[in-house]
Amino acid sequence: MKHLNDESNEEIEFLEWDSNFFNIRVGRVYSSLKKIDLTKVSNFDLIYIHSTVLLENSTIPLYDKKVTFEKNITLTEKALDNSYVVKYDGGLTKELKDLAIASGTYSRFKLDSKLSNRFEEFFTLWIKNSLHGKLADFVYVYIKDNKIIGFISLKKNDSYYQIGLIATSALHRGLGIGSALLQKAEEVAKSEKISKIIVVTQLDNNIACNFYKKNGYQIKSTEYIYHHWLT
Repeated sequence: MKHLNDESNEEIEFLEWDSNFFNIRVGRVYSSLKKIDLTKVSNFDLIYIHSTVLLENSTIPLYDKKVTFEKNITLTEKALDNSYVVKYDGGLTKELKDLAIASGTYSRFKLDSKLSNRFEEFFTLWIKNSLHGKLADFVYVYIKDNKIIGFISLKKNDSYYQIGLIATSALHRGLGIGSALLQKAEEVAKSEKISKIIVVTQLDNNIACNFYKKNGYQIKSTEYIYHHWLT
């Protein structure tokens, strides 16, 4: 069993941004063990436990089954009509804000009742920072009848592009809008000689998981995230 106590706090990473945003002291620890002892930790209010296996600690709530999907885009695929997808350089609109909030329906920050009061603000800040270039290099939107009904944010890394947020208006789902947004992301990556795209979602979000599989994405890894509150 892994013991985390006041004498071994180097094993817990202090999360400055989360701590400032939620106005509590937040830490994070990674584990590959089925049991983890956090009973002696006293200088954190909340600890995120990222585990590669399901914990046997029944008293620690599981809030996220994080699934990372990956796609190799070296192969040429049938082109979709993404003429409605355009690069967006404007400011935050109500449409974008609502879409960003909707993208977090299965988020652990919404599911945890102690954090859910800041959930909408959290995702609003996420899309704001994406538009300002802090969390994304590009934001593309799907526009129909002068309305934004879908969007995707992209962040470039050394060997891959990562999708940060992606959402489609609830009134326009099932029309291929999400797939068109994905294809635009793949075109952007190919234009820069990058052959891999990564996106994270929740295992419990069956619609999202099936959507990525349908578009050729494969599961790369699964991680379980627990919230251990000490207050």
